Amino acid sequence: MAMAKKEVSAAGEASPADRHLAYEHTVGVDVPEGEIAKVSGAVQATCRELVAEGCELLNSSLNTGRHSHASLKFRASPAGVRKLISSLGQLGEIVDQSTTAEDLARPLADTARKVAMLTDYRAKLEALRHQARLDADTLIKLTRELAQVQADLEAAQGEQVFLRKRVDLEILHVQIHPLRAGSFWRPIREAGADFGSNLSQGIASAVVGVAYLLPWGLLLGLLIWAGRALWKRRRRVPSAPAAG
Repeated sequence: MAMAKKEVSAAGEASPADRHLAYEHTVGVDVPEGEIAKVSGAVQATCRELVAEGCELLNSSLNTGRHSHASLKFRASPAGVRKLISSLGQLGEIVDQSTTAEDLARPLADTARKVAMLTDYRAKLEALRHQARLDADTLIKLTRELAQVQADLEAAQGEQVFLRKRVDLEILHVQIHPLRAGSFWRPIREAGADFGSNLSQGIASAVVGVAYLLPWGLLLGLLIWAGRALWKRRRRVPSAPAAG
């Protein structure tokens, strides 16, 4: 007997029901210095346009100081992630790109079994509850057990939806940095800007060093003075005459 084949989409990928890998992508982009905020905003705008691809911005941070950079985290369908990466390639130079995948086949299967088991158990409890001639105590116990099973079933279904979403939608981490090939004068400008603070820090360190060394210097001078005084005193004392 021929084995049943898995459904495959036109793109050659397994159907959503057969997918079990949760993908996460990381992309590093270099952009001209001073345009990090602009590029970050442009990528977020692209995500807002990808409504059909389910694009969502999960996290964003922007540092516009000397060491400026931006970090973004998106969630979207595979097609949406590809469009975001393509947009990044047009806004700057992609210098790093990596992909990892987490196999969720076992958690998905376990959750599906749990949902099926709880659904069947709930149906049996419902059938028992509708039987005639049940005493009040039995009915109360059945209702309490049914409520607990319903709560467990809803929790299992929520976990199932979460796992399915992790598989159907992919995560994209974006790191935006200034161009690595900076100008010749940039390190010199930064060193000049730091000159005052470095000088004050050096003076402060010297003052702290003097504060630590001063008592030790006084103690060492006192010991040297006492040693020299003792040595001179011993030289002045005449030696005793030898016995005749």
